[in-house]
Amino acid sequence: MKRAALGPLLVLLLGASAILAAAPAPLPSMPPIPAATIPTAAPSSAPPRALPQSPAPSAAPATPAPAPIQVTGQLLAYQDGYVFFTTGDGFRVAPGITIENARTGKPSAQIPGPRLWARATFDPAGEVTAMAISRSPLPPEGNFADVEHFAVALSSPVPNPDLNGVAAAHPEPGITIPPGVTFSGKPVLVTFTVEVPPTTPQNALVYMTNDVSGWNPQAIEMTRVDALHYRVQMRLRSGTIFSYLYDRGSLQSEEAGENGLQRKARQIIVYDSDVRAVNDVVYNWQDTLGGNNQPQPNVIPTPYNPAPFPNLPPGMPPPSVPPVHPPR
Repeated sequence: MKRAALGPLLVLLLGASAILAAAPAPLPSMPPIPAATIPTAAPSSAPPRALPQSPAPSAAPATPAPAPIQVTGQLLAYQDGYVFFTTGDGFRVAPGITIENARTGKPSAQIPGPRLWARATFDPAGEVTAMAISRSPLPPEGNFADVEHFAVALSSPVPNPDLNGVAAAHPEPGITIPPGVTFSGKPVLVTFTVEVPPTTPQNALVYMTNDVSGWNPQAIEMTRVDALHYRVQMRLRSGTIFSYLYDRGSLQSEEAGENGLQRKARQIIVYDSDVRAVNDVVYNWQDTLGGNNQPQPNVIPTPYNPAPFPNLPPGMPPPSVPPVHPPR
């Protein structure tokens, strides 16, 4: 009975042993693999190879500087940082201007002035940077038309209510103020040049009479430039309406019109600018005209007086000029 019960149990134990015997054996552990080292190249004594470089972009051709402009002419004045020519053009002078002799080309200590000739060199800004002066005429060179836009450098206007109100709102008869023009009141260097008639005496002095002086015939004396030209420079504030006439020191020698009659006063308006040139022509003088009885300004004619001696006794005739007897 007991053998029969142990039989199946023995069979089970034998089956389990067989299964365990058939299981694979565990793999043996392997030693760790050392990290591989990367060999480094030995330093070479050869110079490093230069990499090819792209060609540098070609530089743009430089713009040539504008050549200076040179103009020859006869000087009228050299004053207050400006130079004036007999053409009536005035130009600004550079602070470091070079003055040299036109014949030798060497620096000159002579100060430019009237009656001299000059070769003026202008920079792109329009300033005179060099002048070669000569006492004799220089060959024509250049053209003043090339530097005409440099002649008068306009300044930016600054409205002045006082001047603008007087000049624009109450102009004198015959004076027209362009619309939109304002006056800053800055001093403007004005050069007056007048050409006198050939009948003017060689030793004559020429003056300007004006309304400010009460038409004093010797108010402003002018400087003689040559046989037929006189000039004067003055500073007038912009906004000024200047009325004037030319004379030779008296009302009887005042200028007359081209038709020989008394002419009206000349007038200019001084606008905002650095310089201004005024060129006038006198055609006749009152005292050189035939008749010499032209009316003069501010002269009261003497009326006819039928009784020049009112205190004579009754019946006594007025004194008469004694007759002139010819010499024996």
